[in-house]
Amino acid sequence: MPLILPCFYLDEPLSESELQFVTNTLVGHWAKFRTGATAIEQRRVPGVLPVPDLDGMYAAGREQRAEGVRANLRHAGIRAYNGHQVLWVMPRDMDWDAVFQFAIREETGYGPFVAQRWFVENGILVRSSVRVVNTEMLLRGL
Repeated sequence: MPLILPCFYLDEPLSESELQFVTNTLVGHWAKFRTGATAIEQRRVPGVLPVPDLDGMYAAGREQRAEGVRANLRHAGIRAYNGHQVLWVMPRDMDWDAVFQFAIREETGYGPFVAQRWFVENGILVRSSVRVVNTEMLLRGL
């Protein structure tokens, strides 16, 4: 049975060119990271997120917010990938990116591959060409 690598995103799916780059990186015999996948399927994660208080702060820390967004991931079907590494498209908000990466790791048991297209350059958040980061390798220190 062919393995379809799920690609979860919060705010914006991968564009055609980004999807092609990520597919070349994660799918097929010549992939940089061997996933065993034959294709990638993009899945939107419901974006029902808590709002900050009047001072711009959240009542809970990142770990507590991650617990709250795990239901969003489950609604998007992440439970079917328990024990497997998935792909996460980094949203523009880096704080929520960290929250969701933690929640994904809690749900699947693995740090996700991350399609990163937002970068801080000279203190400014900019969108650039997508790159793929294997956070599981980073977590293991490989």
